[in-house]
Amino acid sequence: MTAPLRNAEAILHCAGCTARNQGVCGSLSDRALARVAERARKISCAANERLCEEDVSCEHIALVQRGMLRMQSHSLSGRRKITGLVSPGDSIGQLLNGHRDTAIEAVIDTDLCLFEAATFAQLIDQEPELRRALCRQAESWVEKARRLSWLLGAFAPAARLRALLLLSRHIMPWQALPDGGGVLTMLLPRQDIADLLATTQETVSRSLHQFQKDGLIDILNTRQFRLNDLDALAAGLEVLLAS
Repeated sequence: MTAPLRNAEAILHCAGCTARNQGVCGSLSDRALARVAERARKISCAANERLCEEDVSCEHIALVQRGMLRMQSHSLSGRRKITGLVSPGDSIGQLLNGHRDTAIEAVIDTDLCLFEAATFAQLIDQEPELRRALCRQAESWVEKARRLSWLLGAFAPAARLRALLLLSRHIMPWQALPDGGGVLTMLLPRQDIADLLATTQETVSRSLHQFQKDGLIDILNTRQFRLNDLDALAAGLEVLLAS
């Protein structure tokens, strides 16, 4: 297959990708994206499947097409900590040179474009657009880590959960409603929420039912919540949510 045909096929594939206009891929022109896409191997990970182990070198780079990944580690006592979420448009792996204490798992069924580390390094050298996109994402990761540290250090568990509900509108299925509220589909199971917010499942459940009692939300089922009053949910969190 000639290079123009490969590029056209890559562009056609990317046109149907939910992450085409998000994150790293959203920053690339069709030309640059075609060069990146033709080097990719498409893979799928089932929910809870591990992509990268803790304390093991990661030899691949991945761009998330669909789904969600979690970055996690364990304390010496064995308690799991979720240190970040990876959503469509994000890349993962370019900062995982050598050994580190973070594992990467699929939260739900997830599709990825996978690259050999050496191949991706060549693309970074050859494509200024890709370098700029990755720099912007690195800045975004730093901001996400700062926001999470602030959330865990400065707010009580119930406030952390209110912040998560509001922030999840940007990375999880969200259906806005005419009254200003909306329905959020929470992709994280309760244990993931607890481990992300450094609390317990019991505290998460108790807080959700209190929010419902206060009229802030309606619990539609275990994964769907109708957020009734966004302003009330954001009370006291305005600086965090705006940063």
